[in-house]
Amino acid sequence: MALHEEGCMALAGTEDRLPLIDKVFTTLAGRSDSQYSYLNTLVAEDTDGNVAGAIVSYDGAKLHQLRRAFVEVANELTGSNFIEEEMDLETSDDEIYLDSLAIFPEYRGRKLAKRLIDAACLLHADTGKPFGLLCAPGNDNAYRLYEYLGFREIGLRPFAGIMMHHMIRQ
Repeated sequence: MALHEEGCMALAGTEDRLPLIDKVFTTLAGRSDSQYSYLNTLVAEDTDGNVAGAIVSYDGAKLHQLRRAFVEVANELTGSNFIEEEMDLETSDDEIYLDSLAIFPEYRGRKLAKRLIDAACLLHADTGKPFGLLCAPGNDNAYRLYEYLGFREIGLRPFAGIMMHHMIRQ
């Protein structure tokens, strides 16, 4: 959900290959050395223990180290030829990166995104680094939410060939 259909299609190439993208991210979530690792993930649950949403965050200084797993798994499972050194830098060493945020549709409107973002920021507060994220152009609801939560756009940054709004919260 956080990658959206456009991002998934960019990685998959064709619709019939979309299940491979799910497998890539499922594999990466189970690893300890991936930016999408369960170790970098906070989950919101409802009162019955059902997953309602999740956020992935990590220190931007670890991007290259953590992204190696993505390159390895994506190349192996999809037959891609990602080269880490040629990929866009979605974050930088001087920020904590809020990488992915997703709330299942049936749980939206309950302030779970705010609570997950606040929890991720609290988790990393001892670093003293600002919190950064990228927001896709046209994702106006997310952009307004981030502004409401204190994020301010500081420029544009490319990600997967798309210029994204780079936003920071101190």
